[in-house]
This record gives sequence, C-alpha cells and structure tokens, in this order.
Amino acid sequence: MECEPILFIHGLGGTGANIGPVIEASRLASTRKIITFDLEGHGLSPLSGNEISLVNYAESARAVLDVHGVDKAVVIGHSMGGFIAATLAAAYPAKVAKLILLGTVKQFGELGVKALTARADAVRKDGMIAIADAVSKAGMSQRSLETSLLARHFARVTLLNSPVGGYVAACLAVAKATDPEYANIMADTLILAGEEDKVSLAEVVVYLKEHIPKTKVITMKNVGHWHLVEDIEGVAQAIKEFIE
Repeated sequence: MECEPILFIHGLGGTGANIGPVIEASRLASTRKIITFDLEGHGLSPLSGNEISLVNYAESARAVLDVHGVDKAVVIGHSMGGFIAATLAAAYPAKVAKLILLGTVKQFGELGVKALTARADAVRKDGMIAIADAVSKAGMSQRSLETSLLARHFARVTLLNSPVGGYVAACLAVAKATDPEYANIMADTLILAGEEDKVSLAEVVVYLKEHIPKTKVITMKNVGHWHLVEDIEGVAQAIKEFIE
C-alpha cells in the first residue's frame, strides 16, 4: 500500500523550507512524497492583493494538494501553520489522513489580538528588524538560548528575511481568525508541545486535546516554540513513529 504524502504548512514569518532538517533526519522522503510551499506573502510567494485570512490560507493548502493530485495527506503545521492545518482538517476531513500540530496556536483572546496588532504596526513602521531579536529569543527554551547558536540565529535570520507586507498581513489575519469546528476533524492527531513554549501555552494544548477527537499530546523537554530547530531529532522521531 502506498504511503500518503506529507504536506507541511509553515508558521508566521517562515517558509516551506523550515521542515527540511526534520525531513532529512526522519528519512521520510525515501518512502513518502514531501510537499512544501510558501504561504502568500512569505518566502517566494508574493502577495496577490486578495484578502489574507486563515481560511484563505487553508484553501491555498487544499489547492496545493489538488495541484499535486493528492486526495489525502498527512498534514503537519507549525505555529500559525498548525492553526491553518486544523482549519483545513475541519473543513475537509477526508483530505487529512493524520494531523500533526507543532506549537500550534488557536483563536486569540483580547490580549493576544492587541499584541499581534502592535507587532504588525511595528513591522509596518520599521521593518522586520523591529521584532526579529525579541521574537526569536522569546521563542527559544533556556537551553536553546544558552547552548544552540545555530537555532538562535536560524530563527532570527528566518524572521529578518520574511517579506514585510506578508508578515504584517499574516499577523492581522491570525489576530482576527476564529477557531474552526474542531469536532469535525476525523484524523488521528498529534500535538507536539514545547515545555517552554510561550506562544502555544499549556491551556491552548489542553483546549485542543479536549476539542479535537483522537488527539495525543507529547510534551518536548527543553523546547520552546521553535521545535523544528531546537530538537530536530526529537521531532523527526515523534513524527515518524506517529505516521508509520
């Protein structure tokens, strides 16, 4: 039986290439088709001038699967990409074989909306340099900050290279996004939670575990919000064990 392809959806300010080290470490590309893409306004995907929203991002992900002729895939999403992946899985349950959420976020409360709006304003005014240092450091675990120069600089450089217009639009899209019907998700779901994640807080993980059927949670020690570079081997192993 042929293994389902893997679709990766990156987070705010990221690109489809962010999953590269994990895919290589897991060796999943030897048995499965790996599909990555840049969300509108990120990486190599320009802004179209159309409305940017979480729902439209999810529709883009569905369109990518359609272009590749994929009826059903394992969908992996990081941070905002997890929110998009869950939105996709709720809207098109039959297209998602398994769902893996890394440091995912959900609908933000008032304080979160204000913070995202303020971040968008800062970037619009002064560019990505205005937030790159603070956001990259805040997303790291203490151990990563102390011992992983590569992870720290990867996060910073990723943000610095993010197109300003796309980042601002994505911040505002996440700020106004609402939760999908999580109960509609039929796929077995894995949440990889960073023990020191200050973005995807413990209460978010608990909420999603309670509202998404068939959900398993793994909490990763010494990991903040940048799972894909803070613990490459750990993420690779967890994904491989879950889908195989």
